[in-house]
Amino acid sequence: MVISGIHTLTLLDFPGHISCIVFLPGCNFRCGYCHNAEFVIPEKIKKIEHDFIPEEKFFNFLETRKGKLEGVVISGGEPTIHPDLPEFIKKIKDLGFLVKLDTNGTNPKMLQKLLEEKLVDYIAMDMKSSPEKYDEFTGVKNDFSLLEKSRDLIVNSKINHEFRTTYVKGWHDQKEVETIAKWCTGAQKYTLQNFRPQKTLDPAWGKYTGFTEPELQEMKEIAEKFVKNVEVLS
Repeated sequence: MVISGIHTLTLLDFPGHISCIVFLPGCNFRCGYCHNAEFVIPEKIKKIEHDFIPEEKFFNFLETRKGKLEGVVISGGEPTIHPDLPEFIKKIKDLGFLVKLDTNGTNPKMLQKLLEEKLVDYIAMDMKSSPEKYDEFTGVKNDFSLLEKSRDLIVNSKINHEFRTTYVKGWHDQKEVETIAKWCTGAQKYTLQNFRPQKTLDPAWGKYTGFTEPELQEMKEIAEKFVKNVEVLS
C-alpha cells in the first residue's frame, strides 16, 4: 500500500477511540473545496512521492502504539480506489486495532467486500450535495446508483457509521439540507461540517464561506426530521 501521510494521534476522527489517521493518495473526485489537494491531484502527488511512507515503516509505528492507540482511520484521497485495501486493513486488524474508513461511496463493490469480511468497525461516507448538483460539486460525472448502493450497504450494516456533508454558503441552502438529510434516512448519525475557506483544491473556492452558528442550528433542526442523531461541526 502507498501511504501519503500519517497523523499520529487524533481524539476526534474515530468517535470514542484514540486513533491515528493514515492517508492514501489519489481520488476519483475533484471537489473544489477539498483541503487535501496534495493527496488528490496527480501532479501534486508526484511532487511529494519522495515523502511517501513505506508500508513497513507504518506497521512498525503501529507496533509501538499497541496499548496506546485503539484505532486507525483510513482516509485520503479516496481509499477504496486502491485494490489492495482489504489486505492492508487485514494487517491492521491482525495487530488488534479497530478500523474506521472515510469514503465518498463511489465503490460499493469494495465496501461490500470489506463489510462481508468484517474488516471495518466504522464507516463515514460523504454526502456532497443533492443529486442534481453532484456532478458540478464533485467535478466529475457520477453514477448515482453506486452512491445509493453504498448508502444502502452502510445503513443496513450492523456497524457504526455516519454520513456527513461539508456545507458551503452559495452551494448549499436549507432546501439542500432537507434533500440530503432525507437521503440519509435510517442512518445512525448525520454530521453537518461547516466549510472553512482555507486551503482548497480550487483557489476560486476561497471566495466562499461557511454558515453562522444560528444558520447551522436551523439546518440541524431540518436534518433532525430525518436522522435522530445530528451533529454540527463548526
